Parts: sequence; structure tokens; C-alpha cells
Amino acid sequence: MAFDKFKDLIAYKEPRPNKFTIFLGNQIQKARMEAGLSQEELSNYIYKRRATVSDIENGKGEVDASTLALLAHILNKPLGYFYPPYLYKEIKQEDLTPLENELLIQFRQIFDDTLQEVVIKQVKVMGEFDPNDLVLNLVPEIAASLENEDELLNFLSNRSKGKNSNIG
Repeated sequence: MAFDKFKDLIAYKEPRPNKFTIFLGNQIQKARMEAGLSQEELSNYIYKRRATVSDIENGKGEVDASTLALLAHILNKPLGYFYPPYLYKEIKQEDLTPLENELLIQFRQIFDDTLQEVVIKQVKVMGEFDPNDLVLNLVPEIAASLENEDELLNFLSNRSKGKNSNIG
């Protein structure tokens, strides 16, 4: 389902030019012109023919990941510059909460790339964790450990009352 939404956003398998390739081409052309490069000069830098650069800028061609990285470097633009805003959420420093800033500071203290990747994977898993699912999945085990339904209801009722008394 998520992949289908992504396909729709980037116009996957649509004939070219499409909304994604047109946006990408326009951004490349704009960055190229800001850098003062001709299509010929840019084509030499990215090891493509000038006609290929023209096709890309007109939305008729695709750009592979390594070429896009090369374009970002040569044109001095971040990778996100080449993608339509609807494909990603740009996070600005001023939008970060104090906890997010702290996480970033601590993350940058990790010197090893492999350890940083481990941390990213852990944070992703924690972000997907739903405690409600955990509780719902444990209900049968809790019910089985209690002797009868009345005991389970009493347990849940007392638990609920305890939380409500702590709120005030």
C-alpha cells in the first residue's frame, strides 16, 4: 500500500515526460544555469552526452542514483533540491524540539558509521512500536494467567482506577 502511494507520487511507470521527470529536469536546468554551465560542460562533468542532458532537462530522461549524486556535487546542491517537496519532509533546525536536538547531538558523538546505522535502525523500530498493539496481543496471555473472567475484569478495573487517581 505504501509502495503504491509512492509510485503515484513519483509517477512510476508513467510515460516520460511526467510530473516527476519534469520537476527533476527543471531543477537540474536551474542549478546548471546558476552554476554558469552549458549543457555540454555539464555533460562532460557527469560523463553523459549533451543530448542526454537535454533529454533529462526536458523530462524525457531519467537520472540514476550515482548521476544524481554527481549532479548534486557539481552543481553544489543538496540531493533534496532535485526532488519535489511532496516526496519528503524537510526538517529545519528551528523546527526541532529540544529532545530532537539532544538526539542529534548524541548521535553525532557516535564515531563509527556502522554504529550510527544500528542506532538509526533502532530508532525506526521504536518509531513503529505501538504499545496498544502490545497490550492487545498480551490480553489472551493475561486472561489465561488469571483464574476467571471476573478476576480479569477486576484487575483491569483496579488498574484503570489507579491511573485515574494519579491524574488529579
